[in-house]
Amino acid sequence: MVKAAKRRTHGGRQAGPAVIRLARRDARLPLRVLLIALVLIVMAGAVAWFTSRLLMRIEPPGRLTEPPLLTTVPDLPDTVGALPAFERAITEGDRLLRQAIRSGASPDTVGEMAGRLGNLYQANTHGELAEACYRLATDLTTDNPRWPYLLAYRLQERGETETVTPLLERTVELEPNYAPAWLKLAENRFKQGKFDEAKAAYERRLGLTAGDPWALLGLARLAIEVGEWSQAESHLLVAIEAAPQSAALHRLLATVHEHYGRTTAGGVSRQRANELGRFYAAPDPWVDGLIAQSFDVDWLLLNVSRYALLDADLSRLLFDRARSLAPEDPDVYVVLHEHVETLEEARRALETAISLDNSHPLAHMRLGELLYRQGEHDQAVELLGRSIHLGADTADAHRYMGLALTALGRLDDAVVALEQAVARAPGDADIHYSFAYVLQRAGRQFDSTRELRRVLELNPGHELAERALAISNSGNER
Repeated sequence: MVKAAKRRTHGGRQAGPAVIRLARRDARLPLRVLLIALVLIVMAGAVAWFTSRLLMRIEPPGRLTEPPLLTTVPDLPDTVGALPAFERAITEGDRLLRQAIRSGASPDTVGEMAGRLGNLYQANTHGELAEACYRLATDLTTDNPRWPYLLAYRLQERGETETVTPLLERTVELEPNYAPAWLKLAENRFKQGKFDEAKAAYERRLGLTAGDPWALLGLARLAIEVGEWSQAESHLLVAIEAAPQSAALHRLLATVHEHYGRTTAGGVSRQRANELGRFYAAPDPWVDGLIAQSFDVDWLLLNVSRYALLDADLSRLLFDRARSLAPEDPDVYVVLHEHVETLEEARRALETAISLDNSHPLAHMRLGELLYRQGEHDQAVELLGRSIHLGADTADAHRYMGLALTALGRLDDAVVALEQAVARAPGDADIHYSFAYVLQRAGRQFDSTRELRRVLELNPGHELAERALAISNSGNER
């Protein structure tokens, strides 16, 4: 009974041999599945290993392990080939920087190399690339104040203030005697409305550069902001003694005069500011010196004239670089004539320019002016006439043409030439004075007097015009 019960299924039927075999096979099924899965895993691992070995043969190992720092180095500019010498310099600087990073050079070494590459970019008007290099240099170096300063300079040029402050503070901490950094810090704090901090920075600069007109101008602006007009006037008067050619100082002084109701004095100061023209930024050796790394001859020559009075040594350095880069560029010698010591040296420079380009209008015009001054009036007329024909149709060209013609006794032609000069520069007091002189020589006294009065309207302090008008009036009274 018991054995029979054990052999029954749920349906009351006995399990046959086939059913028993099937049950045994199902019990073994999970083991087979595990074995198959294990085989597949081993095969996948083998394929992955083989694939990785194959990829390592195809792809150089270095590319898989490039230092992350390389991603912060900017790519070379697309326009790098425009100046071949610059292309060579920048390509080599970039190569050496990347090589230093790959070789595991110290952070200070890599930072210094990045900063110097930034200098080269900044000197050649690639400001954004310079900024990227300065960021890298600032992050890596610990004791060079130039990199945070130059980065701050770039950011400040773009109008940023908040990010600039800590960079300038780091600069003055590392180099407390660099006066331009204190001026930049003062200006930045002024823009942020932090007047007390700005005043402290301006005064720190004054302590380093006594009588500095830029710091005094800043203090005057601060004084006006807080309503201390008398203090502003005091700062401006001291500054003007140190920098009488500063248009910004005279313009702000006009504002002070007008605040106090001094209309006439305000007008005189504003007129003076208009005559002086632009106001150059304060000297900044860390920035200004970068120009000497430029490969752009036109930019170098422009700055030769700019720094002639501010920094004669830098001006000469920039000229020498321009001449070394382009020894056969006539513009080099046109600029040279402005900075030599004698008229003969100036004449040789302009003659060299014309020998290099016989259709250079400015070279002909300047040489014509010079020959007029040396009394060679026939040649002056010839050169000035050619300069006008070539395109130098300027007030000065017609003015000196008129004066040379006057010296030759060709007065009718001289009057026509000066009329052309006045038409091109109606607000130039000196040209009106030359016209008055030519009219007087031509016997047109009434017209000459009219021009002298016009000179004094444009420039009330014109001594030669005052004297000539006094002589003319005394003659009329007799």
